[in-house]
Amino acid sequence: MRLALTTMFIKGQLQISLLTIALTSGVLSLVFAQQGDDPPTTTTMFATTTVVPVTTPVYTKPLKYIVQAGDTLYDIASRYLLDMKALMDLNGITNSDYVQSGDVLIFPPANGFVPVGPSTTLKP
Repeated sequence: MRLALTTMFIKGQLQISLLTIALTSGVLSLVFAQQGDDPPTTTTMFATTTVVPVTTPVYTKPLKYIVQAGDTLYDIASRYLLDMKALMDLNGITNSDYVQSGDVLIFPPANGFVPVGPSTTLKP
């Protein structure tokens, strides 16, 4: 019997403690929440107009490169960050091993279209 009374007493004290903690934290959260309230600020919005310039592509002549002694087509394409197949197609070269010093290669312009090869899309 004494154990039952002690248990009930401890449960009651625990409930009172939990209730006190809950009430205290609730009051503190209300106090701190109201301290953070700033008066509303007035915002003025203005309409602005943005003008985007329309540019047309300017034609640029292809660049020319004179093959030097010891140059290979692969080295030239790598050095100028070009696709070797596109370089061959643009210059009508069928054998990548056959370029001679003194040959003039045409490079595509920096702002131009560089073909990268035939399409890989399969026909239905």
